Amino acid sequence: MGRRPVGELALMEKGPMGEQSLMETGLVGEQSLMGRGLVGEQSLMETGPVGDSQIEIRTLPGLHIGLKPDFKGGDCVSQISQGFRMMDWDWWVALRDPRDIWTKHPTLILNEIVFYVLALLSLKHAVQNGGRWKYLWLATVIHGLMTEAVSYFVPDVDNFWHAQSSVMLLGKRLPLHIIVLYPIIIYQSYAAVSCLGLPWWAEPFAVGLGDLLIDLPYDILGIKLLWWTWHDTDPNIYDRHYWVPWTSYIFHMSFACCFAFLIDLGRKAITGNASKAVSSGIVKEMAVALLAGVFTFPLAVLTQFLPLYHVPHDIYKIHTENIVMVQLAIYAFIVWTADRSRPQDESSRVYGVSWLHHEAGQGILLNSLFFLLLVTTAKPEQQVSVGVHQTLGPCNVSETLTSVLGQTLYRHTYLCAGDYDEGVFDWHCLPGAVPPPDGAEWYPICGTPFHLHAEYIYTVAAFCLLGIAFYWTILRGWEQSARKAKYE
Repeated sequence: MGRRPVGELALMEKGPMGEQSLMETGLVGEQSLMGRGLVGEQSLMETGPVGDSQIEIRTLPGLHIGLKPDFKGGDCVSQISQGFRMMDWDWWVALRDPRDIWTKHPTLILNEIVFYVLALLSLKHAVQNGGRWKYLWLATVIHGLMTEAVSYFVPDVDNFWHAQSSVMLLGKRLPLHIIVLYPIIIYQSYAAVSCLGLPWWAEPFAVGLGDLLIDLPYDILGIKLLWWTWHDTDPNIYDRHYWVPWTSYIFHMSFACCFAFLIDLGRKAITGNASKAVSSGIVKEMAVALLAGVFTFPLAVLTQFLPLYHVPHDIYKIHTENIVMVQLAIYAFIVWTADRSRPQDESSRVYGVSWLHHEAGQGILLNSLFFLLLVTTAKPEQQVSVGVHQTLGPCNVSETLTSVLGQTLYRHTYLCAGDYDEGVFDWHCLPGAVPPPDGAEWYPICGTPFHLHAEYIYTVAAFCLLGIAFYWTILRGWEQSARKAKYE
């Protein structure tokens, strides 16, 4: 599913004056808006035909609203300043009543619960196997924190906003369950691929493929169910697949691949021990975990995003879909070549061990069943996401960002409520279907029905079954003795 020609996204400028946020006190139906002004207080009431209850614009800890006179939508312009009120506990950790999430955004709380279960499965594997596995699990968490923090607070890559879950961190930008997403997709992929005993030069690419197969159903349904939203006009995420940026798939393959490479390289370089299991002590193992956790982001950008995406896309205007297909082919060919070149010792095969005895097998099965259930039964049009989104504002304001190649790119500074191209949400659940006022960055959005529901079911089911087949093939009950020794 495509979208309109490439747009232009903007970064949010800092402003010292005023503060504004948006809190919903009612769900669909009887609502209105109240604004808090710069000097004193003024209210903006929009009562729809369905009633009188209110959505109130209030202070959001850690996010301030700067107002300046050239705002085209009124007397002044509202722009978010990412003021880090780090002395404010609410900036670090903010809680939301799960009952409120269940009422407004039920699929989100279900996603949280399933992710915590999946994370516990991966942690169970790490604890039971001991040795280096627990440091690998920790390294995925460090990598997750590093990646998410950079994505929120480096303006040129700040282009998505998570829905408000039960536990939010870092200025209500980072849901707790997103931190454990990284052990779910990277750790479990690494643990499963380790059973193959691939050579060092091929194993990271297999990890990248395993990561992507867990992610695909999540990416497709997550955006449709408003678990997050993307910047409307950022050129780096313009090309879409079911409203998922194709670059998201590049991200998952590249970052998982580079993470696995740094883990293996760090173990050899720092500890001199290439074993998957035997620990070299907490100091050295923590050094390896920090190496992979901190440097995966820059390594992936320089070695994969730059040559595989930015050069063909930014210079030669190649559609990102084509780039993803090429990257997939490269990864698959490297893994296939390595697997075909390994010596096969039939006498060392051990039969009778179910693939579901491995936590990675249990995880991919639970993950797939969950998304199969969601795609067949969820009602996207009944989801209401209240929280931080792209700031609303005038349609004709643009800003620049600098690409990895040093090019100047453009994007709209604000989400234009009357002219945007995000087919996953609208304003139908607000009074009179009237959007929040310009300047709001904390506001509700309303999900939209499945377009061609059967196609969504077909696509998500296909990726779920492909993921199960991939992990079943790896974990289906036999290991060569050399591989088993390497894994254990």
